[in-house]
This record gives sequence, C-alpha cells and structure tokens, in this order.
Amino acid sequence: MGKTNWNNITPDTLYAGKSGINSLLNTGSENGTRWIPAETDVSIRPGWFYHAREDAKVKTPEKLFEIYLSSVGRGSTLLLNIPPDRSGRLHENDVASLRGFKELLNERLGNNLAKKSEVAASNTRGRNPRFAASAITDGNNDTYWATDDGVTNASFEIALNQQKLVQYILLQEYIPLGQRVKSFTIEAWQGGDWKLLAEETTIGYKRIVKVSPTTTSKIRINITASKACPLISNAEIFDLNNNYY
Repeated sequence: MGKTNWNNITPDTLYAGKSGINSLLNTGSENGTRWIPAETDVSIRPGWFYHAREDAKVKTPEKLFEIYLSSVGRGSTLLLNIPPDRSGRLHENDVASLRGFKELLNERLGNNLAKKSEVAASNTRGRNPRFAASAITDGNNDTYWATDDGVTNASFEIALNQQKLVQYILLQEYIPLGQRVKSFTIEAWQGGDWKLLAEETTIGYKRIVKVSPTTTSKIRINITASKACPLISNAEIFDLNNNYY
C-alpha cells in the first residue's frame, strides 16, 4: 500500500488500461463514492503454489513484519497466501517463518504503554465528557475523542509517566462515522521541547507508524488536516524492551 490510503473509491473509475490505475488502487480516493477497503495479496513464497525448489525462498519473519506494517499498518487488509505441499501439509520452513513472525508481533507490538494513560487534548467537542480525550486510551473501540465542528486542526498528548524507549505508534479513527484525517504529525517530548518524529497522511481504521527509537515520557499527535472534525478511537505506543504480556 501507499502511505496514503483512503478506503473510498469510485468503482466506475476502475477499468483495464486506465492511466494511473495502479496509483489509484494503492491510495484510494479521498472523495470516492463507495467504501471499498484496500486488500494486500501476497504469498509467503515467490509463487502462489508449492514448489520444492522454493523451500529456501520462504519470506523471513522480518520480511513478513515489514509487509504487515505496509498493509495492515496502513489501513489495508492482508491476505497472506501459504500453499500446502503435495501431501496437503504446510512445509516446515513456512511454519517456522510464521512462528517467527508471530514472535516479532508480540515483541514489537505486544506491550501497549498508552493503555489507560492520561490524555490531554487541545479541544473537546462541546466540552462533553462523552467525547473526552480519555477515550483514546480506554481500550474501548466504541468510544472516541472528537473536536467541535469546524475544528480540523487539533492535538492530543499521551503521558507515559516515565521515560520509555519507543518505536511504534498505532492510531485508529472511529470508522463507523467515516475516514476523516488527511494528515498528522507525531512528536516526542525531549529536553524540555517537542521533537518531530514523523509526518504522515491518512489514518483510517488502523495506522502503525515506525519511528526512530526515541526515549520520551510523552507523545503528541497533531492532526494537521481533516475532512471534518477528527474522531480518534484508539492510540497505542510500543516500547523496545520486549516486555509483552
């Protein structure tokens, strides 16, 4: 997937031979008329079917993790093909790679430092507790932080309470009310000031951003552009100490 991924698209704009169709499929369309989430199809092997000559060419756990970040981590679904051999079983190399991939997911995305953390926002819709920033870290996908109508630039800070070494930040919009965020930045509190870690575009159902390993006690997300008031249902921050549970 491209870094920008709108889950909307206009079906009648898709046809064989259309100029720019690959780019359109990789990014979606901000003002598309239908909700059609992207799908990333990839095989764990060079091809879609089992061949003994490819037993040494199975994608590594690290490669599978990279694919996960660039698909699921950009709001796409992931269809990972794992072909059985002639006996109907999965080859041991494929299984070993999948187990290694699961270990990487646990190690890198298994310990959410932001769970139940305090959150402060620059704006809250009607100052109503229903839309408070605390919804971002409450672990409930049915709650969300929202801003007032017309407020499409806003920010929220997540306190970690102590210095932590972080590398991955996960964000989710409240999708039942549509995809809204067009761009955002991530900052870390260091040396008494905010340090820019990333500048990104869409969020959608799920966005996982990999940043340079950074030691910090606070993370700030700045929504810099949105189609309407942003609705954020979840944010997670992950450390590099392999302390997962």
